[in-house]
Amino acid sequence: MSWVHVDFDNRHWVPLPRGAWDDRPWDDEEDWAESEAVVLMAYHGLPEKRKEVKRLSKLLASYRQVFEEMNISRESYLYFTDPIAEPLSIQLWYGPAEGEREAALRTYARVESPDAMLPPQVEEFTTESLGAGLHSRTHVQLEDRSVAMNLWYAFRSEEHSVDLIVSSSGDLGKLSAAEPDFNEFVEGIRLIDDEDEL
Repeated sequence: MSWVHVDFDNRHWVPLPRGAWDDRPWDDEEDWAESEAVVLMAYHGLPEKRKEVKRLSKLLASYRQVFEEMNISRESYLYFTDPIAEPLSIQLWYGPAEGEREAALRTYARVESPDAMLPPQVEEFTTESLGAGLHSRTHVQLEDRSVAMNLWYAFRSEEHSVDLIVSSSGDLGKLSAAEPDFNEFVEGIRLIDDEDEL
């Protein structure tokens, strides 16, 4: 069986755990959120003020709950430029490879996006571990007339017979500025088997 492992920059990324806490290093959600808040603030050289730790802990817990309830991906991560700013998120989905490769990747990368304001910007995106895939950007106008950007990355591993989709959606300005870090995150994704060593 194949699994996903991500080498990410702890200054920016916080993985959101799912499910029971029995086999985890934290006692419960509150313990996890406070621990991650303290670590994130330390990475950014911020003083460990109780009020800020509490605020950030609540924010982390609320995002974890939302994404667990939505259940739209296998893994979710939050991206912070700093612990004070509102985070962006990224979603990972992976499963057995299905259908013809090129058609599947175009579907996963939302190459055909009828709701987009402009034709999607599509390019090949290659990583050392995943090989060549597709990366697209789409722009969507929201009800309040603001513009959001969607990022999609799609890969197929013939070696593992696995399709992998990575996606994010957020404010156009914020996500555009963060895209280099999102690209770096995707470059850190590896598919591994049970017997592989990390």
